[in-house]
Amino acid sequence: MRKLPKSIATQHPDNSVKYITVQHEPDEAIHCLLDQQNGGLGIDEIMVDFEGKLTPYHQTSQIALGLVDLGIVPGRDVFITPRIPNAKKEPIFRQIMSVMSLIETNILAYEHTSIQSIHETIVPMIENGKDVIQTHERINSVIELGNKNYAVQFPLDSILVIPLLESIHSLFHVNQILDDYYRYLKEKGKPVDCLRVMLARSDSALSNGLVASVLSVVEAISKAYNWARKNDVEVAPILGCGALPFRGHLTQENIEEFLKTYEGVRTFTIQSGLRYDHGPLKTKEVIHRINEYDAHLTYPEIDPRNKDLLLESIGIFSKHYILTFIKIIDVVNVVANYIPKNRDRLSSSKTGLSYTREVIDLDELADLVKDPILKEELRQIKTDLHPSIPRAISFTSAMYTIGLPPEFIGTGRGLREVFEKYGDVGVEQLLAFYPSLRADLNFAKKFVNLSTSLDILDESTRNDYILDYDLCCSFLNLDEEINDDVKFYHTLLSATRPILLHILSKQRDLFNDSSEEQKIFNEWICKMAKIRGSLG
Repeated sequence: MRKLPKSIATQHPDNSVKYITVQHEPDEAIHCLLDQQNGGLGIDEIMVDFEGKLTPYHQTSQIALGLVDLGIVPGRDVFITPRIPNAKKEPIFRQIMSVMSLIETNILAYEHTSIQSIHETIVPMIENGKDVIQTHERINSVIELGNKNYAVQFPLDSILVIPLLESIHSLFHVNQILDDYYRYLKEKGKPVDCLRVMLARSDSALSNGLVASVLSVVEAISKAYNWARKNDVEVAPILGCGALPFRGHLTQENIEEFLKTYEGVRTFTIQSGLRYDHGPLKTKEVIHRINEYDAHLTYPEIDPRNKDLLLESIGIFSKHYILTFIKIIDVVNVVANYIPKNRDRLSSSKTGLSYTREVIDLDELADLVKDPILKEELRQIKTDLHPSIPRAISFTSAMYTIGLPPEFIGTGRGLREVFEKYGDVGVEQLLAFYPSLRADLNFAKKFVNLSTSLDILDESTRNDYILDYDLCCSFLNLDEEINDDVKFYHTLLSATRPILLHILSKQRDLFNDSSEEQKIFNEWICKMAKIRGSLG
């Protein structure tokens, strides 16, 4: 049986304490992959990121050869698994160039180790099996090109695709996506004993809210394992998770609650917020606990009698979240522009190298639920506003910066509707699906400051959030404690409020020099992010 990585370091820009340049990233990757006895973090795998990011195409080779110099064999001792662009979302040339970097890395490292370094690549925003197969065939065409030009030869199908599922729709069709890819590989005569699939917590939360995201991921894990059992294939889910609850809540303090919710996950992302804002000691403790965790021994088996409740809950929580999301997104977009960008990313403007995401298609969500009233409510929500949607990290950070952690959006009203439809039994079953909900909201609650958003959001929107917050506190009996660090956090929040009003053109200039104002604002955003343990 192949060695499956339990942890994968990523290049997400969710840390507050430093800007990591592309020049520093090879050393960063090697430090992540070094074992802890030799001063590293002991992470099994690195995700070099070409998606929406200005990563040099030779970075994978730099990492692989740097490891070889240290006596570490990539592809055997540790793993390099790049994320390449989706050719439907970024220019196809960027995807081809990214794949060429994988082939070059395999050739250069093989000359030293006689082992293939890169066996898999992650492809984001996959919606169906056709997306996976098209990318696989494009990879094969680049392998052929390499074979024509280099003495070192690699067989076709030697790099497999790991589909990254980011929407509720794709998460619910994980079994079909896996099946399409598996059948395709079998028809080609490629032996397959294990398939990996990556499940996104960040982007599904951005589109549908905290609770709908978690429930969809839990359902996807269950479906993936059921598919694997029927086909006698090993499946190895990867969970894309950050440090804040909205994006996963993988931290040393929350690790036990976290593992209760995400049973069956084989590999966890160790993102920059955990590594830098929580620090190396806590990161190593998380990795140690993950290494002890036997994911393959258990996975969520959803009782068919509770399946309707899960589906309806996803629809209910999505509905309330999206109704508020479309009212706040214009304000959040302005604030998000001021969130520090701690990696070298592509421009978000409409240029040839732009990187874009779209608003959720609610018709797809409505098709998943059975209640005709809920179906109609979802279909009546107007999402054709075509706003620019920030990335999940910037969105999360912007919401915390205006004192309204996004974990609560739609959650309270969702809990109330589940209770009204299904009673206490329904709420209890919901918490069985999502056992760490209370812990997630208890964390976010410490950073709620309802007065900060006064005059920043309209009163109707603020009242929706306040209702969500009050209902969550009531249904889940959330804690009241606030420690000294969080008191200072709220002092900073109060200090940022006049600047927020100014950048939203609701108050006169505070400084003669706008660059001075922005510098102070960025500094305070980073200080608050450091206190809560991640930028977004």
